[in-house]
Amino acid sequence: MSTGHRAEAERHLSQGAFVSSPETQHPVDPVATDFHLRMAQVHATLAAGETGAADVAAYRHTIQTMRFALIRHIADGLAHSESDEAHQHARGLAQYLDSVGLNVDREVDAHNEELFGAAYAHAVWESPSVRRAKRDAEPLPF
Repeated sequence: MSTGHRAEAERHLSQGAFVSSPETQHPVDPVATDFHLRMAQVHATLAAGETGAADVAAYRHTIQTMRFALIRHIADGLAHSESDEAHQHARGLAQYLDSVGLNVDREVDAHNEELFGAAYAHAVWESPSVRRAKRDAEPLPF
C-alpha cells in the first residue's frame, strides 16, 4: 500500500503542535512533540525522494523520446534524401553524435531495416548519387 508521505508529514506536524501533557506546568508534551516532529521530518524526506524519482523518470522518458526522434530523423534523412547535400546533413548529424559518444548507427540500421528490409538498410549510408550510379550500372533483369 502506498503512503502519501507529504500527507503523513503534514499530519505529524499538526499532531505535534497539539499534544498536551498531564503536567500543568508544561501544557505541551515535549517527548510526544519531538516524536511527531521527527516522524514529520522522515516523511518529508521520503516525499522529497518521491518527487526526485518522478523527475528522474520524466527526464529519462524525455531523453529516450528525443533519442528515438533523432534516430528516426537520421534514418529518414539518409533513406529519403534526393540530393547529396541533404544526405550529408543526416550523415553529419550521425557522425557528430558518434563523436560525442552517442553512436546511433545500429538503431538507424534497425529502423531502416524495419521499413525497407535488410537488403536496403545499410545501403542508405551511401549518398544518393552513389546509389543511382550502382542502380544504373546493374543490368536489367530481362
